[in-house]
Amino acid sequence: MDPTIRTKLDNHIIAAQALFYRAMENGLFEILPDWVRGKSGVQIPSFNIFMPLNENGLDDEVFADTAAFFNSQRVVYAIELIHDHLPHGPDYLNKRRYQPLPPQPAMLMSELPTNLKQNAKVRIERVKTVPAHTAFYTTLHAVFDYNIDDVVQLFPVRHLNENQIHTIRHYLAFVDDQPVGTGSIICKHGVASVWNLCTIDAYRRQGIANTLLYTMLNEANKDGYDLAMLYATAQSYQLFNQFGFDIFTQRQWFLPPSIQYAD
Repeated sequence: MDPTIRTKLDNHIIAAQALFYRAMENGLFEILPDWVRGKSGVQIPSFNIFMPLNENGLDDEVFADTAAFFNSQRVVYAIELIHDHLPHGPDYLNKRRYQPLPPQPAMLMSELPTNLKQNAKVRIERVKTVPAHTAFYTTLHAVFDYNIDDVVQLFPVRHLNENQIHTIRHYLAFVDDQPVGTGSIICKHGVASVWNLCTIDAYRRQGIANTLLYTMLNEANKDGYDLAMLYATAQSYQLFNQFGFDIFTQRQWFLPPSIQYAD
């Protein structure tokens, strides 16, 4: 991979998470030379993360401090690894009995897809109003089965503020005025990353996700974000590859062997 593109992606991955966490009511995101740490406060490990950036961040003493921090916040958490940064990181964590979750391919696309079959009956709406934001909450809750209070915490109304609406963009897909799918894009450092692209079960295989994805990428591209990335699951990898996304690394979360909450 071109080193310039790699640098843009590395910078974007950190900046996108910083935007996401810092927009929350009780969220925080710390960036240090050796590691980054994000706290949402919800009881979902993948939304309270510690990411080592180099060898100094992959350290038992640092991990002990990390456990103490998240225990003091009374939240579950996960260690997030980018495989290219620390290829021996999984072995290091496995030896310490951290529990690996399935790796997620990180995928990149540098040109808008031309072969996305779209559904002309689907209407895509950018979320800019409180009623649309409420529909966004409801759809995410229906697809991912998140607690509705957690959804409100993770995707607050402040995402509609003028300072954030250009960088954190949420979209709804409608069929017959019924919200049936969502997607988000976080735009930073010339890269647009796709988050939470999903469709309600009863409306899958109708080209709704295709239509959402194309609309989001097209709008970002017009605003100068010429690179797009996303994290796929093993099940969705082939689908996104057909869209034109290629793998460039992997992300993986590891759960601590045990978590004890402070009294």
